[in-house]
Amino acid sequence: MAKNLKINGVTYESVPQVSIPLATGSGTAEFYDTTSATAVAGDIRNGKTAFLGSGSVTGTMPDNGAVSGSISTVKGTYTIQSGYHNGSGTVGIAASEQAKLIAGNIKAGVTVLGVTGKSSVVDTADATAAASTIVSGKTAYINGAKITGALTSVAVSQDSLTKVLTIE
Repeated sequence: MAKNLKINGVTYESVPQVSIPLATGSGTAEFYDTTSATAVAGDIRNGKTAFLGSGSVTGTMPDNGAVSGSISTVKGTYTIQSGYHNGSGTVGIAASEQAKLIAGNIKAGVTVLGVTGKSSVVDTADATAAASTIVSGKTAYINGAKITGALTSVAVSQDSLTKVLTIE
């Protein structure tokens, strides 16, 4: 809110700024109405000074400079410290976690953060085979586990005739 100013008996209402010429060639002194200022020391960077409605105030806001951090879990967050930041900091996925984001670790048909799963990585959760139904010596993955077959013979029926075949 501007102030009323009285000069040589004349009142000037709502004056927000006054410029007073200094000695020749020295410029002017500028005075501003600061009564409506709402900042407090915590709003001003530490070590900086401002003039508010109550006079000179030295800031207490911490200067954090460039702030950097990383996130290393799926629900991880990075808490930003209060204070001033110079805009040069970064926050990203931890390097140890980035190294795990390879196609061989992601199932086919899924893309995680721009990395597409490898076609040989498949979900085996619905598999119904068992070691007894896989040819002996052969392997398969069932529900994420590697199974070695144990099947050595098969009974085949056709028109009420049953034959046993031996697998070699």
